[in-house]
Amino acid sequence: MKRTGSWISLPSQAGKRGGRRVSYWLVLALVPAAVLFVASLVYLCSTASVYRVTQGALFVTTARVRVNAFLDAVPMRKGQLLVDLGCGDGRVLKWAYERYGVRGIGYELNPLAYMAARLRCRRVREIEIKRENFLDADLSEADVVFCYLFPDVMNRLVRRIPVAVKPGATVVSANFPLPGCPASRILRPESLLHGEPIYIYQAGPEAPAPFSSPVHPL
Repeated sequence: MKRTGSWISLPSQAGKRGGRRVSYWLVLALVPAAVLFVASLVYLCSTASVYRVTQGALFVTTARVRVNAFLDAVPMRKGQLLVDLGCGDGRVLKWAYERYGVRGIGYELNPLAYMAARLRCRRVREIEIKRENFLDADLSEADVVFCYLFPDVMNRLVRRIPVAVKPGATVVSANFPLPGCPASRILRPESLLHGEPIYIYQAGPEAPAPFSSPVHPL
């Protein structure tokens, strides 16, 4: 408020509206930033809560084009069992069920990813999501095992998985190979952004079932 001579000048209505307009756009700009900050904080806390087991491995989703490449290359029959080690948001299990009618078991320790997987698969009775360490999982009945894990985790998994799966089972690893295990096929999806290799292993016909097939790039 400004005094001029004997008159008092009040702020104009246009000025008030302009101030409210600036505040409105400022709030609109700050809300997404706050949401992003909270989401990032939740993501980091979820990762940190299971660091002792995962050694900091992040929750990273698998692109649709890569899941489709896997499902095209590994056909399954209705009722067969697909196990996803570190199932993330459950998309691989859900899409495999929608295409083939398979049963699915997903293992996920990250609480954020676990809740997302439970939510995605909540209406599919054939899919079970477990918040358990997949290194302790019973793989003896699995027809197909899928994983998208970082190399440090793969180094631990490879000591167990070749003898944990039943003879004839298929093991699929996105991006990173099982160290020291020859793949029977290597897929390379036709995608500029998601063309990283997908390794397919076939267990031998007798127990224990080592992977002994030669490599055949596809």
